Amino acid sequence: MNSKSIQGKILKTVSLISILVFCFIVFYLEFFAKPANEKNVLFLIRQNVETKAQEVNQWIEKRIVEYRTLAVIPAMKSMDTRLIIPIIDQVTNSYRLNDQTMETFSFIGKNGFCWINAEATENLIRYDDYMSIYENDKEFSIGTPVINEENRRVVVFYYALTGYSGKKESMIASAVPLVRIEEIVNTIQLYQSKTWIMDSNHEIITSNKDYLDKKWISKEYLDTIDVSTITTSTILDVKGRSGNAKLIISPISSYPDWVLMTLVEDHAIHQSIQTIIQGAVIILVMLLFLIFILGRYLSHSVLEPIRKLQSCMHEAQNGNLKAYYPINLNQDEINELGIAYNQMIDELSASMAQIVNEQEHKRAAELKTLQEQIKPHFLYNTLDNIRWMAKRNNDEEVSEAIKTLSAYFRLSLSHGNEFITLNQEFLHTHYYLNIQKMRYKEKISFLIQLDEELKDLPITKIILQPLVENAINHGIKNSFKNGLVQIIGKQERDWIILSVEDDGCGIHPQKLAEIQSLLTKENTNHVGLKNVYDRLKNTYFDQFDMKIESTVQIGTKITIKIKREAMMKYVSSLSSR
Repeated sequence: MNSKSIQGKILKTVSLISILVFCFIVFYLEFFAKPANEKNVLFLIRQNVETKAQEVNQWIEKRIVEYRTLAVIPAMKSMDTRLIIPIIDQVTNSYRLNDQTMETFSFIGKNGFCWINAEATENLIRYDDYMSIYENDKEFSIGTPVINEENRRVVVFYYALTGYSGKKESMIASAVPLVRIEEIVNTIQLYQSKTWIMDSNHEIITSNKDYLDKKWISKEYLDTIDVSTITTSTILDVKGRSGNAKLIISPISSYPDWVLMTLVEDHAIHQSIQTIIQGAVIILVMLLFLIFILGRYLSHSVLEPIRKLQSCMHEAQNGNLKAYYPINLNQDEINELGIAYNQMIDELSASMAQIVNEQEHKRAAELKTLQEQIKPHFLYNTLDNIRWMAKRNNDEEVSEAIKTLSAYFRLSLSHGNEFITLNQEFLHTHYYLNIQKMRYKEKISFLIQLDEELKDLPITKIILQPLVENAINHGIKNSFKNGLVQIIGKQERDWIILSVEDDGCGIHPQKLAEIQSLLTKENTNHVGLKNVYDRLKNTYFDQFDMKIESTVQIGTKITIKIKREAMMKYVSSLSSR
């Protein structure tokens, strides 16, 4: 296969990229994800171990609180067996009634004399543990696990009692089964870990020490750990029976002679990352094989249509706008590109024709503008002459009409400016209504309102007058009653609302729907309404809206909404005047 061909380049490039991506993934997993994963796993296990250590701590404290409660009872200080026996019986019954694991008690004096004897407990007492209570300042002590007569693992709690002299005179010895504490410890099973409790004498409290030594970690190593130095959670790198491992140690705060230990092997921590790396190797091999198989298929299915499309583009570049790409039945990306290319050729041809047409219209408009330049001055001068002639003849009504008409045309022309203020637009409409009022007399009345803060806003001119003209000609004039036209300008949130409303004859619903649809069409007989709509759309685009509402024999309302932000863009058009 020629490596200089597009097919060879594709295969070579994709293969190289695949290998580089694979190397990057392995590098990232090994040097970034793996340490981060180990850190997160150890943090999770450490948090779990600390939580379980706290549960063990609570388990111990619950018992100590019970013994403290017993210790402050006066009968205990007096060492009067007649008073102590009912108390011990009451405590024993409370365990039985609450369906808790049974505990057995012995009440023993400092000289070893047993006032209240529970043989199930007394037989389990060790002399060294018993004497340690009197030989140090400990409030209590917990013995190493032993097997009771019921073949159950228990530990003996030793709690010292002080007499009225304030000195340790006796103790409570209670045999407590390890069932609950083993339940707490054995629930830690994250990442195939092993958890147990060890005391300061390196005795294993909640697990079989021979099994632990054989399966998980050597007893010799555990014997080297000084429990008294463990004050906070600690993570140690150790050599387990199955390889490198992490030993997480958490102290039991209420009983410093105990620590909670969890051993998790390194291969268990990194197992998820190793699985990802193995999967990546398999995927790479499969990918390289697929690249080789699909290489020739790509040559025909992709490159050949590209060459055809390239040829058509060269012809279009040379001026042949009839060079269409042959469309086939394959619904692939190249075929879609061909369709888009053909559409582009059509649009280009249409655009060129439109440009020619627009240039012709532009030249005609420029010519018409030159022809109309002389008309405004001639119109003003003529109207002024007629006005002064009317004044000389003392015809004030005609003079006022001519004055209003002159002001109306001056605002209409506005020195050729496209934008005027809203105040000028409303004034222009007012002049128009005054002229119509002179004609129709009492037939027409009008109301104009514009919020003061909107008067200086710019707007494209002659927007309201065509709407007022429609209201008079198609609404009020055809009505049998006198009519009112209301022109309102206000602001609602970010929108400027302009409305023209009449109480004329209204529009039939079918006719209203037809008018609404004609606004967006090219040709329509509604010249004034269509002109207003087109000029607003060309100026404010999608930031305006025009709505027509009408009810037969009630009236018609046309509402124009324009974003204030869109209007503010044309402030400079006023300031430059």
